[in-house]
Amino acid sequence: MQKVLGDMKAYLIARVSTADQVDALPAQKYKLTDYAARHFSEFELIEFHESAYKGTRDKFREVLTKLKTATEPVAVVFDKVDRLTRDSGDEEVRQLIRLCDVGVIELHFPSDGLTITENSPATDKMRLNLNGALAQYYSDAISDNVKRRNEQLRRDGYWTGKAPFGYINTVFPDKKKWIEPEPLKSKAVTAAYDLYGSGSYSLKTLRHKIIEMFNYDLSAGQWDKILKNPFYKGSMSVKDKIYPHNYIPLITEAQYAKAKSVREGYAINPKRWAGIPYPYRGLISCAECGSRITFEKNKQKYIYGHCTQFKGKHGARYVLQDDLTEQLESVFQQIQLPEDAYLEVTEALQKDDAETRKQNNDSLTAIQAEISRYESMNERNYNAYLNGTISEDFYNKKHAEIAETKKKLENRRENIELMSKNDFSSISSLLELSRDAPDLFKNAEIEDKRVLLNTVLSNLELNDDLLRWKLKEPYDCMALCNKNRNWLGRRDSNPRMPVPKTGALPLGDALM
Repeated sequence: MQKVLGDMKAYLIARVSTADQVDALPAQKYKLTDYAARHFSEFELIEFHESAYKGTRDKFREVLTKLKTATEPVAVVFDKVDRLTRDSGDEEVRQLIRLCDVGVIELHFPSDGLTITENSPATDKMRLNLNGALAQYYSDAISDNVKRRNEQLRRDGYWTGKAPFGYINTVFPDKKKWIEPEPLKSKAVTAAYDLYGSGSYSLKTLRHKIIEMFNYDLSAGQWDKILKNPFYKGSMSVKDKIYPHNYIPLITEAQYAKAKSVREGYAINPKRWAGIPYPYRGLISCAECGSRITFEKNKQKYIYGHCTQFKGKHGARYVLQDDLTEQLESVFQQIQLPEDAYLEVTEALQKDDAETRKQNNDSLTAIQAEISRYESMNERNYNAYLNGTISEDFYNKKHAEIAETKKKLENRRENIELMSKNDFSSISSLLELSRDAPDLFKNAEIEDKRVLLNTVLSNLELNDDLLRWKLKEPYDCMALCNKNRNWLGRRDSNPRMPVPKTGALPLGDALM
């Protein structure tokens, strides 16, 4: 069942499988259309960029569907055999060969001078197989070289793929590839580790908090992967191998270990009361043995907390959760900032903030002028190179020096901008929390209660039926100032909240 070429329809396949081959597409299309114009009355050009190794050859499969439903023999034209495939075991290739064997299609390879039909001699079919095998060998050799090169790069501390969330891939003027922290995303990652490591957030509540703080809408699953990725602490994990890398870590080993500990804590074996949303579960330790205080409901009404006595029985008492809540409410009363003090401190901080902002604006103006100067210097350097006044080596050296200095200036500018944006707003939020502390704690949902407790207290322990704790900075200072009714202290040229010496704090280890 063979037809004169001129009466046959042809599908012209222009294909590349890697990004660096895209420039070859125009040449392929020219050769294919020139060949088709001389041999076929009707043809359709199909071009696509799909990898033979990644299983994404959808367009190739669309062509196969058209061929299988063809009512008359058609020609399929590739520039060369290696454009058909570099994997001779590919299912699509086998289907094409089968269609060719039964006379449904013909395969044309103009640049190889090869045409395969159902009646082709064994020598032509052998040429097809040999060319396919050579193409596969070539592809496998490239793959092996890439794997060896990537393995060596990883041993040298360089990441070979796309930068993880929080970082950005960059290329220096000397073509050296690098990975740098992305200013805002990196802060979101650091915040996520701190929040999750506090033990107050599940992945679900962490996700919503990051959206609120940074407006990055990642799924809980994505945050789970981020919190397990050692890249952020300075290591790369590839196929269960760990390599130290050369880039700037976003977190410390301690932050990573803390998040891991919290994650493993969530994965404990199910117990009778596990998962019930008790607000203080996992936050309080036993002062006697250090075990955790667990909570359970009795008579379907009263909730009690008691030591698990995991390390041995010691007659632990059962304490009503409401009694613990009453004791904790007193904490937030201690740090509550009276309205008059809130207004007075806020006014003083606003004046101080205005002076700081003026200094920052002056610094930003000076830095921007320096950046502009270096940009002009770089432009003059480039013009001198174009005019032949300086050599290429001298140009590259000066360009690298200017780029490095400009980058340092931009980093300084960014730091000042972040300080200007966050300094007063952070202090103001802290003051508002202190002013409204009792109401916030009393009306908070369970997750928010846990956040407040982790924000304000450390070393929360139960001794018989009494809680004891340490107030974190600066809430220890607030409690002392509130007690003494002294919020501004002695005014000076730079008014700020007084910070007493640590040893002077009576609430360093408060026992209620």
